[in-house]
Amino acid sequence: MKAMLLSLGVLTAQLTLGQTVILEPVVSGLTNPVDIANAGDARLFIAQRAGLIRILQPNGVLDPVPFLNLTDRVLSTSNEQGLLGLTFDPNYASNGFLYVNYVAGTGNGTTRISRFTVTPDPEVASPTSEVILFSLAQPATNHNGGDLEFGPDGNLWFALGDGGGTGDPNNLAQNMTTPLGKMIRINVSGGPPYTIPADNPFANADPADTLRSIWANGLRNPYRFSFDRLTGDVWIGDVGQGAQEEVDFVPAGVNNGPNFGWRCYEGTAAYNTTGCQPMANYVQPIYQHLHSDGSCSLIGGFVYRGGSYPSLYGKYIYTDYCHGRIHALQPNGLGGWTPSTLMASGSFGLSGFGEDASGGLYVCNTSTGVISRIIDPAAVVRLDPSVLLDGPLNSTTLIMNDDLRVNGTIPLTEPYTALGYAQAGGGGGETTNATVLSTIGNNAIVDWVRLELRSATEPSVIVATRQALVQRDGGIVKANGTASVEFGVGPGNYFVVVRHRNHLGVMTASPVALTTTAMVVDLTAAVTSTYGSEARKTVGGKQALWSGNVMVDDRLRYTGLSNDRDPILSAIGGTVPTNTATGYRVEDVNLDGSVRYTGTANDRDPILSNIGGVTPTNMRLEQLP
Repeated sequence: MKAMLLSLGVLTAQLTLGQTVILEPVVSGLTNPVDIANAGDARLFIAQRAGLIRILQPNGVLDPVPFLNLTDRVLSTSNEQGLLGLTFDPNYASNGFLYVNYVAGTGNGTTRISRFTVTPDPEVASPTSEVILFSLAQPATNHNGGDLEFGPDGNLWFALGDGGGTGDPNNLAQNMTTPLGKMIRINVSGGPPYTIPADNPFANADPADTLRSIWANGLRNPYRFSFDRLTGDVWIGDVGQGAQEEVDFVPAGVNNGPNFGWRCYEGTAAYNTTGCQPMANYVQPIYQHLHSDGSCSLIGGFVYRGGSYPSLYGKYIYTDYCHGRIHALQPNGLGGWTPSTLMASGSFGLSGFGEDASGGLYVCNTSTGVISRIIDPAAVVRLDPSVLLDGPLNSTTLIMNDDLRVNGTIPLTEPYTALGYAQAGGGGGETTNATVLSTIGNNAIVDWVRLELRSATEPSVIVATRQALVQRDGGIVKANGTASVEFGVGPGNYFVVVRHRNHLGVMTASPVALTTTAMVVDLTAAVTSTYGSEARKTVGGKQALWSGNVMVDDRLRYTGLSNDRDPILSAIGGTVPTNTATGYRVEDVNLDGSVRYTGTANDRDPILSNIGGVTPTNMRLEQLP
């Protein structure tokens, strides 16, 4: 093991600039977010250091009620204490178990690894369901580690620092009778509270001198670690003392108890070698960052295995708390590693990475309270979509009216961000101009529409968005009026979604292969299959989006709670049904520039018609996951 790892070589401060990534904010307003996890679905779960776990929904909205509130038991006085990590059981969908790593008590505190259970409400876990699996009094307030993850082996792994204090004064990282300075591996699916996996490196050791739960030792503060979801390789970001930060790597299948050398060595530099072996007997880092380059606290990340950015695929992406630059390591094909800097200018406070269910990467900033998505702005695919909107569609000519354009009410800035639609992949804020809106004929603009690319493996995950303009004949063009809408993602397979502010959205039935060459997706044609059942309305042999979604939700209702009819009456004053209102409004179902409750071309009747036309209590659901 040691000889094999050493043959990989150790790199120090030889980073080169590669392609650029940027951090795209997805949610703000959090307080000290430190970790991000997914539960196998499209939601993201965010741990805040004071003890709250929040849910970020796929639409980019942060649930107002915490998923789990542990503030009554979390000690977060020191900035290395608090709720530090969370992960979900591989069988979460059936057992509802999640696990957290937090510091409890007073003073130096006590590290706890605890299990909690979700309630029948999938948006809330029970704080009274706690089962404490592991507890350890800390000798100091710092070096608590904090991460925990399920490995590909189904076991729970968690990391502990050396107990704090300058230079590991009691040499705890090399003391095999304590969990401090170690990587711990346990089986939580057996008897309570856990069992030792039979293949642990020290599973048969004498517990009087070696803890059987230890998987690795010689770590100073392994604050963040992860597994490559494809290969199972272990990546560890170990925070250094005063000179350098290290990235540690153990290939999948190596299971002989690696010793990473602290406190004997800080990275490859001798630190306190009293009683130590030669450096060759320890597992050296595959890369190290000197503090002289602005590094202070390495934040381990993940190997990117998502499908949106092929240029990032297979790269281990990580950062540092102080400078916030985004670094990467990738195999060089010769048994070593090629380092690069993907973002040369960063910000202070990046504290943890997370993956979504489809492999997209996110990072949290504990200083600013922002969660950001890591994207490659150089990536691009092109789409040439078409759609018809039922509201303004002439059923005889199968051409839509452009009354909003004629009346001069189409806004120059896309309306979807203001309506609360989450943006991704560089979408949002698109603007058009008067020249584009002056075009007449079948290419005249009808309104803004929203385009989404969704993950091929998790279709509720929105990878990228663009707001574009739909023409009278159904063609969709960019905001500047030119054909082929561009998305900042790499070539690959994506579900394509088209939405309108008062129509039900529609999605392709299967992922579409997108490249730099524009792909035609004609959602007006019946031969283009769509997700779900009756996702579109048939009009004169063409397919159109169902109109009437005045509430901008996921269904059409004519009566009852949150129905789409009442807002139309409210828009015209709420009393006299023959009144009208003008302007660019969601209540204007047929997009003629006027809101009418009764009479010719009223906006109420299409809603009743689109839920069946007879039973007013019927509803029609949007066919999106």
